Amino acid sequence: MKALVWLAIFIFLPILFFSYYEVYDYLFMKPNTYFEYNSNSSGEFGMEFYTINKYPIMDSNKLLESVWSQPRTLIGGQMVVESSNYTHAISSSKAMGLLQLKNPTGVDLHVYNLFDPYDNLKGALEYHGYLRRLFDDERLQIIAYHDGPTAVMAGKVSPGGEAYYEKVKNAQLNYSNTKIYSPYFVGGRVSYYSEDEVDKITTEFKAGLAYRKFEIYGNFGLVLPLEEIQEIDSIDIQTNYGYTFFYVPRTNFGFGIKGKTVPEDIVLRVGLPWQNFILKGPENPELIYKHELTDSWTSKILINADTLLLSSYFSIYNLDLFVGYEIYQTSINLGFRLAF
Repeated sequence: MKALVWLAIFIFLPILFFSYYEVYDYLFMKPNTYFEYNSNSSGEFGMEFYTINKYPIMDSNKLLESVWSQPRTLIGGQMVVESSNYTHAISSSKAMGLLQLKNPTGVDLHVYNLFDPYDNLKGALEYHGYLRRLFDDERLQIIAYHDGPTAVMAGKVSPGGEAYYEKVKNAQLNYSNTKIYSPYFVGGRVSYYSEDEVDKITTEFKAGLAYRKFEIYGNFGLVLPLEEIQEIDSIDIQTNYGYTFFYVPRTNFGFGIKGKTVPEDIVLRVGLPWQNFILKGPENPELIYKHELTDSWTSKILINADTLLLSSYFSIYNLDLFVGYEIYQTSINLGFRLAF
């Protein structure tokens, strides 16, 4: 009987104690299924599964109704080539959104949120208009979107730019109405830790989605005393639940409220997905700073009333390795995340 109870805890119950990434990072990850494991030298550990997927938010023809300065099929085909119609696509060169604009370009074009499909489209159309005035040639215009106008003006058309032009034109010929997609995630976690000399198991289910300039997050979890579970006694189960409503008017700035029933904290996110500050308070003050130093190395600092964690993540193909030092507990944290 005890074996069945343990099996239910570790397999069937969703999995809050350690967290490799903040939940506010999930919507900017590549759609995939992830397994994460974390532990520390104090004997605490946690395991988590979560999956990031796409859901349709509108028809591409509906979005393209706002296109007048370029052929609609051209822009529709280019969206497929650039992002496969995914609003939260991020390239290895940090281009973002449906038509893959970089943040400096978005700032120059006065585009507010590159993950909002209408804002991203507006920026791409203004950029296309600039390139068309500059070259007065559709082929060079499209190549310059890929290679940059400076290189094309200097006569340096790359093989990649030529291939990009062919892809876009083929996609234009084959364009048909399809869906525009945004991300959602679901996940679960189980953790073991000790509090006031009582060993506890926590489980948590969490989910979230993005829609234009809005992000919504929710979680529900249980805290189970380990001794009562082992004795199959009357279990004093504590619940833990919450939500966050987030408004993101700018690519690099969002704010929202976080709480259980009534709002308890204000949450600010300042920066881009790969380098930002997350500030929470006043009820549960917390500061998180993340900085991607290279494509494979990211540093992170987390500070709250109970934790001061200095950590780094190292990426090797589809495996991320985590190492950190928790100063308050003087413990070493280790872990990994695997993408399937």
